[in-house]
Amino acid sequence: MARVSLRKNPLLAAVLGTLATGLGHLYLRRWVRAIGWLSATYAATVLFVPESALSALSSGTIADPFSLLPIVLVSAASVVDAYLVATAERRSDGDRAADAAGATEATAADESPTCPACGKPVDPDIGFCHWCTTELEAVDPADGGRTTERGSD
Repeated sequence: MARVSLRKNPLLAAVLGTLATGLGHLYLRRWVRAIGWLSATYAATVLFVPESALSALSSGTIADPFSLLPIVLVSAASVVDAYLVATAERRSDGDRAADAAGATEATAADESPTCPACGKPVDPDIGFCHWCTTELEAVDPADGGRTTERGSD
């Protein structure tokens, strides 16, 4: 059974944004963006919606539904923005997780022999450590790829 994560879920952000303007952005922890969309809705209400439509709405009746269109358009844009932000964040989180997994696999696959004196990786073809100039004998595969110093047993 697949586990569904609700963290930064684009659909949940869109549903919350539909319930109240800016709520989807608050879910995504985009505080400034949520305040910006709430401010844009307030500005659209003050600038473009007639006062008669607001008083009719507050009394429970609606005279002209097209007079509330600016509020609906700004709220819809907020919902779409919350969905797109959540999608982008989820994609970037997935990319970061894939990069971290790839780096771990590359480190494990690219293990080269290390110097017994300084612990840094060395070239097995050279007879010494180019970091600390310790002379090396051979690579011991049973020792996990560690080299031994010449003259030590």
